[in-house]
Order: sequence, then structure tokens, then C-alpha cells
Amino acid sequence: MGKKKWEHQVDRTPAELLDDLCKQLKLLWDACKQYDAGNGIYGVQIAVKLRVLLHQTTQSESLLRQVSRRFAFSCPDFLSLSTVRGEMVNKGKTDFVRSPLIQYQMVHQPEVPPVLNVEPLLPEPGKRYVRRAFKTWWEGIDVVLIDRERFLTRKGVVCLLANQEGGAHLQPGMDEKTALLRRREANPLQITAPLPDGPTRVYAAETDRILAAVVRTIAAETLYTFQKEILPRCQTALAAEMERH
Repeated sequence: MGKKKWEHQVDRTPAELLDDLCKQLKLLWDACKQYDAGNGIYGVQIAVKLRVLLHQTTQSESLLRQVSRRFAFSCPDFLSLSTVRGEMVNKGKTDFVRSPLIQYQMVHQPEVPPVLNVEPLLPEPGKRYVRRAFKTWWEGIDVVLIDRERFLTRKGVVCLLANQEGGAHLQPGMDEKTALLRRREANPLQITAPLPDGPTRVYAAETDRILAAVVRTIAAETLYTFQKEILPRCQTALAAEMERH
């Protein structure tokens, strides 16, 4: 039998493309709600949705690229929730996993396990935030430090979880960065604190929770930018096109 010929693809109409974008944003928001409810495993699903929206390859076109091209607007700057401006402080000088896209909390009581809880960053109403050109925001700034020599950008974190953690597909092997994180060979952040009438306790943050919290923050930045900047531009362009026809 000869090779099967692929059917000719039919382009989505502008309305269909916008509808598909809204569906993907809803799926991302639903995964975020599951994460926020305490289901940390949904960090992988958040990464998969972010990959669909933002990741451009030679084989597939991101939804961001599709809508900006179809509705003829320049990609807006993306919200940055980083706790510091620019790159990480003391980058390359510390040997524990950390990120400016998360915050830490702990309950310092004898009956509570010595775990350093990791929380994502979310936009606060009325607060002013830095915005960055998409390319810089996505792949130009390291946002996770693994050790002195290994770092991850937003793109790197999203693709690591989506591609290698079984979200989009499960590869037979792992790259070096993934192996360090998955096998807990990278040093977690630790905080030492003495109890009032007892021994000193060491609180440690789990690396898989760090990555999940980072992608949750990236999702918050992405959802904010799409809802405030990108969707309105798409809707305005679609309305103008419909009026012309």
C-alpha cells in the first residue's frame, strides 16, 4: 500500500481561532484552580497549557504567534511578578534551588513537620509591576537557579515539566537538569530556626514543589497579560473585520 496522503488543512476562521484561544485560557485557569486547591500535581498540566499558548517550534506554532499574526498586532510586553528586578541576586554564587518567582512560608511549631512551604506569586490589585518584552520574559531571563552553573528560564521550566515530566509526552531519558531535580540531587533551600524550648529545626523546600509554584506564577503572568492586553486586541480586530464584511 502506498503512503497515506494527509488531507489538506483548512484554516480556522478568525472567530474560530479566538474561540479556541478562549478555551485554552479556560483550561489553563482550571488547572490553576486545581493547583490552588492543594493539588500540586497540576503543576505539570499548567506547564502543558502554557506550552500550547507560548512555545514556538519549527513543528508547531504557539497560539500567541497565531493570534498576533492573524489579528495583526505586535506582541505586548508581559507582566513580570519577579521579586527582584532583572536577573537573580547572587546568581552563580549559591548552590541551592531558588527562584524569584516564588515565596516561602513555614509554621514554626514542634508538632508541624519541618517543611518550607513554597507559594506562587499572584498579581495584587493596584500594585505596579515590571513588564518585559515577550522574548526577554520567555527565554532571556533565568528564573530558576539549580546550582552555580545550571539555570532555567521561564521557557526552560515550562518545557521541562511539559516535555519531560509526562505532561505532553514522557521521554525515555532525562536531561541533566531534570535528573538533578527529580532525584533530589540538587540542594533545596534550607532555613534553620531554634525552637523556644527545644532543639534547632531545619526547614527544607521540596524541589518539585518549587517548579510547580514557578509555573503557577508564570501562569498568573500569562493569564493577566492575555486577559488585559491580548484578548481585547483580538476582539477589537475581529469586530472590525466583521463590520467590513
